[in-house]
Amino acid sequence: MMEKRNSNKDDRQVIQYFVAKQDTILSRISGECEKNVNTLHLGMLVEAIEDLGGSALRVRVVDTAGSEIWRGTEWRCHRFDLIPVTSEVWKFLPAVSIPQERVRLATYKHLSEELMKLQINDTVWYCSDSKKCNNCLAAIKYIGPVPQLGQGYYFGIDLLDPHEPSKVDALLSKEYFVSTNSEGKFATLSNIFPLKPGGPTGLAKTDKISVESLITDLLMGIEAGNNYMNDKKKSVLDTVPSVLLEKFTLFDDNKNNNREQRSISKEYSQSTKSIMHENDSNVAKSAVSYGSTPNKNENKKFGRTESSDLIVGSNVKVLLDSDVHYGVVRWVGTPPGITPGKLMAAVELDDTHPTGTDGTYKDVRYFRCRPHRAVFTDIEQCSRYDTMEKIDDPTTSISPENFGSMESSVIVGMVRPISVKGNLESICGKYRGIQGHHNSCYLDATLFSMFTFTSVFDNLLFRPPNEKDCPQYEEVQRVLREEIVNPLRKNMFVRADRVMKLRTLLEKLSSVSGLTSEEKDPEEFLTSLVAQILNAEPFLKLSSGQDAYHYQLFVEKDDHLNIPTVQQLLEQSFLTSNIRLKEVPSCLIIQMPRFGKSFKMYQKIQPTLLLDVTDIIEDSPRQCTVCGKLAEFECKECYGQCGVGLESIAFCLQCLEKVHRHERRTNHEPKELVVPMEFTILQEQCPVPRLYLELSAVVCIETSHYVCFVKCGSGSEAPWCFFDSMADRKGEQNGYNIPEMVPCPDFPYWLSEEGGNCLTELTDDRNLPEHAKRLLCDAYMCMYQSPDVMMYK
Repeated sequence: MMEKRNSNKDDRQVIQYFVAKQDTILSRISGECEKNVNTLHLGMLVEAIEDLGGSALRVRVVDTAGSEIWRGTEWRCHRFDLIPVTSEVWKFLPAVSIPQERVRLATYKHLSEELMKLQINDTVWYCSDSKKCNNCLAAIKYIGPVPQLGQGYYFGIDLLDPHEPSKVDALLSKEYFVSTNSEGKFATLSNIFPLKPGGPTGLAKTDKISVESLITDLLMGIEAGNNYMNDKKKSVLDTVPSVLLEKFTLFDDNKNNNREQRSISKEYSQSTKSIMHENDSNVAKSAVSYGSTPNKNENKKFGRTESSDLIVGSNVKVLLDSDVHYGVVRWVGTPPGITPGKLMAAVELDDTHPTGTDGTYKDVRYFRCRPHRAVFTDIEQCSRYDTMEKIDDPTTSISPENFGSMESSVIVGMVRPISVKGNLESICGKYRGIQGHHNSCYLDATLFSMFTFTSVFDNLLFRPPNEKDCPQYEEVQRVLREEIVNPLRKNMFVRADRVMKLRTLLEKLSSVSGLTSEEKDPEEFLTSLVAQILNAEPFLKLSSGQDAYHYQLFVEKDDHLNIPTVQQLLEQSFLTSNIRLKEVPSCLIIQMPRFGKSFKMYQKIQPTLLLDVTDIIEDSPRQCTVCGKLAEFECKECYGQCGVGLESIAFCLQCLEKVHRHERRTNHEPKELVVPMEFTILQEQCPVPRLYLELSAVVCIETSHYVCFVKCGSGSEAPWCFFDSMADRKGEQNGYNIPEMVPCPDFPYWLSEEGGNCLTELTDDRNLPEHAKRLLCDAYMCMYQSPDVMMYK
């Protein structure tokens, strides 16, 4: 986006607008401020005026607090600490005084897009406080700047539920718009939420009462009794902002007993009543009475009590996938799209569940809780329980073979890899990934890297058996596919006993011993599973006539390389070994120049995000290092003299002769390259292509524990996560491990040129952030893939 914005200093273009998503350090580039380093705080507004390359930007900080620090000064800022916003949203943000609200508006793009569609005379929800606990309908009468109130754009609104505005607003509003229902009020973007039933952006004033009563009617589980009303409910609920629904069902995560839940249910009813119009008293009374009146339902029993006895606040046990889970009823009713009269219960579980949410159901929020703890189920699958009953339940005790209460189902068929766009928070957290058990981290990290977000290894899951395969081939393939990969992709969790089944098969069928209990390395696992049992086609075909599943870097240490990149080491290794790849591989697994945990050739290695493999592919067209035209010769003795890496040894005939006129190169022995005939014919019209593989995962080892960084999708914009199968533990000797995924937004920075420069200046690795240290100091194996080749495999 290109915008122009006037400045006291200059009139340069603003290339992008941002909101700071966290506190970060800025370094001064130029300007009046005497401080060379300053802190940009969460929610501050930033104009980027120049892309400095890598992830760095030249920025100006927009002063909303009158501080002299920012006046007339330009700073260097890290792009990863900023959230981009459009120029339309930007106009409104200076008026928003709460930093967290600015971040919210910048983060939720869809909400901001809807807000930008609002026009004069549209009806909206007006929320007067940051907690969204005081809501009413309002009509927009003005949109624009109000200099008397400060910077930024405001909404001038006419409240449809009149209550006292401030005297300042009442007087000032008359200068900007005419109100018919109230004295008039000004609101910022953070106080406005769109409402769209009945039209693109508007709602007729006469529909106001029915909207409020329908929301309450649905949330409280009261049936209107006809299809028209049910359809109306759904249309309304689909457009009501989630913060309004949260008003009805805001619960404290730590309150889990009936007495406290009943108290909250009372507040629930009172808050519902508070937004009712006076002539809606019947609906309000129904809502109030619901907290203490049992639901009328069929007398089908599960456990000790009837489901018709359940109310909000009841302690219940729930039948999920044939397993019993415990929790508290948070809501009872019939959500949109469910058969009329069929009651469902929203239960906040005491533990997490793969299908659980944070209190939402089909994009509508009914209450708030921790992620993966809310389940919406037929009320007949629930029954009351006494707290002592749970304590006496033998299934809840910890035993040596207990891996927790998280379900890990068998899922047949084909499940595609997870596709993530934007924020990773929704799929991250504890009980995510593969659960570790008995030294399984080498296998957990490798499997997670191979299958969670990419299909490059999926041929292992579906190749039909042939006469060369062992009798147990299909069983191993089935366990891998249906008990590990499919559940991982669908539910984001695989329990350790499922993995142990695969480990037992590998131990029995392969030449690698100790796979069920001992510490192993990823290449031992790959040899056992991929090479020996699944008998897969080798991933790499070498010019020497050999095949391989991974490539070990063999290099002599270069004392001039402080922090080598994988690109440098790979090219050095291929030059030394005098081999090439016969074709571009769909995947390339590279093992770092280290041996287990005892020896590392380099203290730090920087993985390369985009690996150039043009010069290591046999008979692939290459560029002359001097003029860039089609290369016809290769001279190994020129390595590093006319450029960098293997690219420096390729020449066209004219440049080869010119370079070798130098007296130091007269004894070189160039070798003629084999160039495909079709490319020779088209070389004048077709530039020499370069071939790249993208980094998909990095498996790391610190002491004796393996973890991994994994790219959550394809393309340069895909986010990265960090996975540890044994991040936490519940219980001691008889306990179990808790796996965890966390987002890694800074991953690309540490592999960028700017990050490399920062590393060069760093004298003590202990000053590195935790994830950066693991990535750079502990890299063991890098996985690369070619999206283009994958399509043909």
